[in-house]
Amino acid sequence: MTLAPFALPAVLSQAKLPTVQFKNGITITRSCRILGGNYAPSNADDAGKSGVITIRGENLVVDCTGLRLQGTPIASPPDQRKGTAVIVAGKNVTIRGLRTRGYRFGLVARDVEGLRLYNCDFGYGWKQRLRSTIEREDEADWMSYHRNEKDEWMRFGTGIYLRDCDKFEVKGCTVEGGQNGLMLTNCDGGLVWNNSFSFLSACGLAMYNSSDNRIMHNNIDWCVRGYSHGRWNRGQDSAGIIIYEQSHRNIFAYNSVTHGGDGFFLWAGQTTMDTGQGGCNDNLLYGNDWSHAPTNGIEATFSRNQFVNNLIMECWHGIWGGYSYDTLVLGNVFAYNAEGIALEHGQDNKFYNNLFFRDNMALSIWQNPSQDPNWGYPKNRDTRSRDSEVSGNLFFGIGQTVASVRDTINFKFLGNAVMHSDPLLRLQGTLTGFDWGDVAAIGTARAVEELKAVKFDSKVDATIRTGQPARFPRIMQGSGNLILPYPDRYDDRFVHNWNPYPGSNPGSLSLGRDPLGQNLMAVPSQVWNYAPKPLPNGRNPFLKPGQARGRKYILVDEWGPYDFKSPKIWPRGLAPDDVQKKTGDTDLLRFEVLGPPGRWVVRERRGFERLFADDDRIPGHFDLRLTPGQVVNVVVGLDYIGDHTLVTPMGETIPKGKPYRFEYRLFRAPIDWTVSWYNYAPKTQEPRSQPEAFRTVIGGSPVKTEKTTSLDYSWGGSPAQGVGSDHFATVAEGRFTIFDWEYFIDVTTDDGCRVWLDDKLIVDSWKWQVPTTYTVKVKLGGDHKLRVEHFEIDGFSTLKVGLRPAKDWPKPKR
Repeated sequence: MTLAPFALPAVLSQAKLPTVQFKNGITITRSCRILGGNYAPSNADDAGKSGVITIRGENLVVDCTGLRLQGTPIASPPDQRKGTAVIVAGKNVTIRGLRTRGYRFGLVARDVEGLRLYNCDFGYGWKQRLRSTIEREDEADWMSYHRNEKDEWMRFGTGIYLRDCDKFEVKGCTVEGGQNGLMLTNCDGGLVWNNSFSFLSACGLAMYNSSDNRIMHNNIDWCVRGYSHGRWNRGQDSAGIIIYEQSHRNIFAYNSVTHGGDGFFLWAGQTTMDTGQGGCNDNLLYGNDWSHAPTNGIEATFSRNQFVNNLIMECWHGIWGGYSYDTLVLGNVFAYNAEGIALEHGQDNKFYNNLFFRDNMALSIWQNPSQDPNWGYPKNRDTRSRDSEVSGNLFFGIGQTVASVRDTINFKFLGNAVMHSDPLLRLQGTLTGFDWGDVAAIGTARAVEELKAVKFDSKVDATIRTGQPARFPRIMQGSGNLILPYPDRYDDRFVHNWNPYPGSNPGSLSLGRDPLGQNLMAVPSQVWNYAPKPLPNGRNPFLKPGQARGRKYILVDEWGPYDFKSPKIWPRGLAPDDVQKKTGDTDLLRFEVLGPPGRWVVRERRGFERLFADDDRIPGHFDLRLTPGQVVNVVVGLDYIGDHTLVTPMGETIPKGKPYRFEYRLFRAPIDWTVSWYNYAPKTQEPRSQPEAFRTVIGGSPVKTEKTTSLDYSWGGSPAQGVGSDHFATVAEGRFTIFDWEYFIDVTTDDGCRVWLDDKLIVDSWKWQVPTTYTVKVKLGGDHKLRVEHFEIDGFSTLKVGLRPAKDWPKPKR
């Protein structure tokens, strides 16, 4: 059966709709056209219960073409955007052409079977201010989507939120510049196509207990937080697409889902964790681009699915498949990943006819020596690593190991081709039923002889070599960042002729401009058996040649990812050696200027001695020599001059030809900290219930003391030698000198924390908590002192204290 897009009943699509005038709080109960215009109706409902517009009824068409609603002023900080624009109830309701800005929710619908949203724009809504910086992560930015039975996801805000809306259609809609795009809960049998849910600070599309939906021909790019190129990468549970909790038989085809924290993040749900039953099963991911994820192109755990003919480049892991079973991985392209596929505790998984090109490691298959016995899944399911089959794959230029296998039963490595890759296998632990089949296809005679010599009837610790070294520099495994000097241009490695559409077999696949990446392999013919038929008028969403792509272009500031719609200045570290030699300055800083083509003019300069630039073109770059001093207060203000219409990060449109001011600001005020750590006994010195005993602990001799100018700690274990991983206390005393101004003091803590400024208590959060940020506005000037007391109970912990101006930057003193 061929599935086609939904169509409006002819009687509704062809009828001339009566018109109504918009007013705040209007309720629509019949088909109509709301007259266009620009309005600024506020709404204070952050729970999605009442809206600026309420649409209620059955078999309605509401045409909003030309209607523009601005909920909060366009200059309002995104975390101050409030309210709900549209509430929908009823059945078979169609909404067309509406645009909203500045709300926490663009549209909320509950129990609306047959809802249709066409060509609506719910962009630039509410989003959190992110605390992480280029230099360091702040754990308070981590998301959590694990439960949504009681609409817990709504605390994150979103452009479109649908609950219990079966047989829905979302077509041609846009949600950009906010935190989340489209969220579905208990929604079955729907169609999401030709949309753009991109440049969001958390998630493009999220599904909870939603099955039999088709997600096709969409742009869901740059849905990301928690990344700083070359410094740290975490993702912080952002993703292009998230599906949770018993979401089955969905089709994801012909979507561009690049530069997400994860590209695709599938988790079976708490039901499966507790009972071992169900999962998010039988979903098909076909012909999607999941590239450039800081963490995983695809993460799919505790479930059974099919991943066919996808492109996955420059991720930490191409696929992370913990506890996956009966999963098919067929005809995909893995390139430039730290690890192509990592799968722990998996069963009966098949890896057929994939290309692995210049990954650091292609396959890692293992089980852990032990696992926590106190959760439901391993009590009710087989969690051994067993019965993996790797067949018909091409491994080319693998820099570290083609396949690492540990403590696994019945691993088959059959009929694979290996070129310019060494070593072939890293074998560890107990391996039974290992089968390398057609040894001639593996590579060299050397590998064959080494395999024959392995004694699989005992614990194995062997490295099988091909004698064909990769001759390529390796990916940095720890950070997942790809650093390759060849080809010279970073962008060149992502030029390819991959085309996932049925009947478009290019004959042979080429990756990058590297001569060795040309004409690698044809698309396996069996992938076409899984190909969903592209929708009529379904767009081609994939990034075009010449568009910026690659993790280098994930640029996350306090409001999320940069969207290339207006110019931006971005620091790129020290200037190249030849530039520093030319200028005689070893501390020269390089800044990239990105955005629509044009040129720039300097309008404001502060905190730097000189700006060096070969020209004033955008895209381009310049270099700065900063003014010496302890307090760094840099402002580079530029005007954009060009012929492109711009859209600012706040969503404001700037007509072409109109100058636009953009800037880079950097403020650093070092604080001289003395930091001490102590161990406390949880039964007799508990900081909350036994405060006097705890104060005796921190009044005594510390286990460890250090000095620093930045109180910025994250601990997954012990903070220092001799200090426990749990039940420890931190005391920090800091002194600093600052010029007169208003400032924010930001404190992130896990667990309890108290902060005193000049002996006045300003933060009092003496409790168990996940990483949480507290902000206090203060007036400062001259010499000041801070005291911080912190305790950790167990698990992960963090302690960070930072200082930043609370309003426009002070002018330098003369």
